[in-house]
Amino acid sequence: MSRQPVKLMPSALPWVAGVSAAIAIIPVVCAVNLVRGDNLRETTIAQAIGGDPDRAVPAMIRNGCGGCHEIPGVPGARGTVGPSLQGVVERGYTGPSRATPDAMMRWISRARDVDPKTAMPNTNLSPQEARDITAYLYART
Repeated sequence: MSRQPVKLMPSALPWVAGVSAAIAIIPVVCAVNLVRGDNLRETTIAQAIGGDPDRAVPAMIRNGCGGCHEIPGVPGARGTVGPSLQGVVERGYTGPSRATPDAMMRWISRARDVDPKTAMPNTNLSPQEARDITAYLYART
């Protein structure tokens, strides 16, 4: 009786390990690219406006913006007197003006000069604080 060599099936283990690794890595790569894209978008906005979104939160807290407005990302900013600032840039208007960074900076700093009948007070923010807050609202809300 002659013995024939037994043909072994190739192990599926390397293939399964490779597929499993790919499945685990793909979401991580996608998340990193999203964060990178958000950082690039925020950097581009900040450079165009001349503001620093990271300085905006302390400025908004110091000036009491959250007493009237809900502002995403600002601790304690849950005011309901003024509108929520979530998505404010997408609304198309800042006060009575078309939403542009310049209009928003004017509104944030001197709202009553823009519209004397508004409930929004003149905050008299420095031009840099107004740029920082505008950059924050454009980049993060």
